[in-house]
Amino acid sequence: MYSPQIKSLYTYPLKSAGGISLSETQVTSLGFELDREFALVNSEGKVLTAREKPQLLQLNVAITKDFLSISDNGKELQIPLKVSSGEVQELQLFENPAFGKLINEEANLWFRNYLGEALRLVRIDKTNLRTVSSKYNLLGNQYISFADGFPIHLVSEASVADLNTKLDNAMPAERFRPNIIISGIPAYSEESWKTISIGTCIFDVIEKTPRCSLITIDPKTALINKRQEPLRTLATYKKEEKAVNFGVYLIPRNEGRLLKSDIISINQ
Repeated sequence: MYSPQIKSLYTYPLKSAGGISLSETQVTSLGFELDREFALVNSEGKVLTAREKPQLLQLNVAITKDFLSISDNGKELQIPLKVSSGEVQELQLFENPAFGKLINEEANLWFRNYLGEALRLVRIDKTNLRTVSSKYNLLGNQYISFADGFPIHLVSEASVADLNTKLDNAMPAERFRPNIIISGIPAYSEESWKTISIGTCIFDVIEKTPRCSLITIDPKTALINKRQEPLRTLATYKKEEKAVNFGVYLIPRNEGRLLKSDIISINQ
């Protein structure tokens, strides 16, 4: 019998930017508090990710009192979290419609200077939310922020360790941008779970996480791995039909407070 534990918790307020390590967080119907609530869009309304702008991964993100702080090389942008954002814009995220509220011109200028392109910073419009795939949205009320497909992403330390035995250069679990890193379980056992309880929070384990080219980008340098690792190696043993899978997606059943020290219970 194994003893699962939370190794790390992360939230990523700005889509594709650096994550924030947490000791505890509020779980909402959208996932972790503030997770993927902000995003950058181009002049056509397309939500940008590190797939198009790898430099986003190098941005440092922090929450200080009532502000979201974004910085790079000493240049900092502070975004008030409690101020109502501006005009609602219809956006496009992976061919799907989404809606966001414009922040301000100061933020737009900061990102233009950083990325060399006219962009707009938006915050999710919680009155016009996307829903998860209809296959899993049985009640019709499961919404998501600017996350790719589901509210929460989990990877296990053991699965990453197993992958690293197959790579020339080991990679940390953070390369996969998870919300939860779990330890104390056998590699890939997370793929067989049905539900998981952490403290007072219950999560449905929805499906394995299909991986894309984003994991081939080194977040420290913003350079793409020339050998397409670790995606190339994962494809040799974790490819199912057309998808290369690693990690699992979760949907919260209830809202609550999540702590790193919380007891974990798994239903397989």
